Amino acid sequence: MRHYLILPLLLFAVFTSHAKQHFATPYSERVYVTQITKAFADEVNRELGLNIVFHSGESLYKHNEIYRALRTNQIQLGEIFIARLSNHSAIYQLDNLPFLATNFSSAQQLANQQAVELRSQFAEHGLHLLFTNPWPPQGLFTSKAIKTANDLSGLKVRSYSAMTAKLANHLKMIPTAVSSAEIAQAFATGMIEAMITSPATGVSSRAWQFSRYYTPINAWIPKNMVLMNHALYQSLTPTQKQKLKQIVNKYQQRAWQQAEQQTTQMTKLLADNGMIISPVSDSLSQSLKIVGANMAQEWALNATQSELHVLQKFKEQQNAQ
Repeated sequence: MRHYLILPLLLFAVFTSHAKQHFATPYSERVYVTQITKAFADEVNRELGLNIVFHSGESLYKHNEIYRALRTNQIQLGEIFIARLSNHSAIYQLDNLPFLATNFSSAQQLANQQAVELRSQFAEHGLHLLFTNPWPPQGLFTSKAIKTANDLSGLKVRSYSAMTAKLANHLKMIPTAVSSAEIAQAFATGMIEAMITSPATGVSSRAWQFSRYYTPINAWIPKNMVLMNHALYQSLTPTQKQKLKQIVNKYQQRAWQQAEQQTTQMTKLLADNGMIISPVSDSLSQSLKIVGANMAQEWALNATQSELHVLQKFKEQQNAQ
């Protein structure tokens, strides 16, 4: 009788070990962040024996659907732009808070502090944070040179989120909603006169065709996050979990290195195509720091004690250096 029970159990084990684990990302495989997550998925497949099926370019779920799909176990892994969840909690807004972390060293320190709170909140929703995948810093594209904050006053600037609209208002600019596909036309028609985005987006949109100056204000260094649902994570053996941790550490380091390389390469491409890379003046830098401090105070009004602790710990690290 026991033999009849053992066979179905063995068959069930074989079946589940080969079950597909779906990984959804909103970005094309032409984008370097997706190339990193694809390589990560391939290595996890090889080393852990999981059957991960990688879906890029919103081919399985739209960007705004990935978080829910993870929580409901429709997919087992996913990549999401952190600021996409800004309406859920203040901790996600911290990722795009202007002039808080303006270089890769400080951005990594912020990410490390932020991850502690993110992991705590994700645990309540059945999710496990694997690693963050940063983009290049956000710079300023304009048709005229920007030397002081007064030069920004009254300029119509592309707005693509609540945070960029707030930043525009603080800088006395005019926020204007424009999709990435409409950037060139919006500049050509005078609908916008400036945009804040990464040099990578500047290259992909051929910014030199409609703007002349790039000022690397490094407003913030946004990040994606790679998540695994807790059901899959808990199904892993201790050996698999240890191996996963090693792979995660490897790709976390690679992601930050790649973001720095992309920043250098893409900024050079802007210059090679005729754009003037305009240094940030002391006057502009001071004005931007004041704006950043004011926006951080506004952010704190809606943050929980644990979220405020993240910002406090980060500032303590910065002051100790």
